[in-house]
Amino acid sequence: MIPSMDEVKEFLKKLGFDKKSAKDLVEQIEYFEEEAPQRDDIVRDYLREECIETIVNDIAKEILKLNKESIKLLDVAAGSGFFTERIKRKLEDRGVKADVYALDITPSMLKRLNEKGIAPIWGVAEKIRESIEIANKHYGINVPKEFDIVLSTLAFHHFLNPDRVLESMKSVLNESGKVIIVDVLKHEHEELKETLKDTHLGFSLEEIKEMGSKIFKEVKTSYMDVYCEVGDIIVGLYKAVFA
Repeated sequence: MIPSMDEVKEFLKKLGFDKKSAKDLVEQIEYFEEEAPQRDDIVRDYLREECIETIVNDIAKEILKLNKESIKLLDVAAGSGFFTERIKRKLEDRGVKADVYALDITPSMLKRLNEKGIAPIWGVAEKIRESIEIANKHYGINVPKEFDIVLSTLAFHHFLNPDRVLESMKSVLNESGKVIIVDVLKHEHEELKETLKDTHLGFSLEEIKEMGSKIFKEVKTSYMDVYCEVGDIIVGLYKAVFA
């Protein structure tokens, strides 16, 4: 279930990425390969403990609104599973059985997920359904084709094509399900594109609403009372829910 870099490059070809897009994705992978062993500590450095708790509680509250005793959840660009495991634990504390899968493009992140007992799936956010098909066929596993919740935390600004990611998320969402995104608000710190390999400088609520409204019937966005700290830079966060 955890591919080598040669397999990753082959999978990117199968998914139809052109040379430039594949090169950009491989550069992202190489950056996060180095970060994987320390990823949990890095997230803690970005966010104060109370901010982490707020994010987990807010996401869990959205999920609990489904009023289901059991759910299938997919965390997209889950990284080391820092939030994945906390959200799973929070749901189970509230009596909800959570069947959790985590998709990420970086092999070393998948190893971290596996160590935490979270089912890892190699995949690209712009092509979730196709990535799952490759994983099921290549590794002989049985990842669901649809989920009650598709989640992404602090990753949306890294995606090459955010519009396609939303379409991709919808393609694996069941009829009564939700997509939940928590990410950074629009800012002007261009240096983060180099230091953190950010693709976009966050998004405004208006931009997220505009993107989501083209794909989903219902879009709710809100500012969160939390922020990320990167050195001297402070960036606010938003939550978006699509259904």
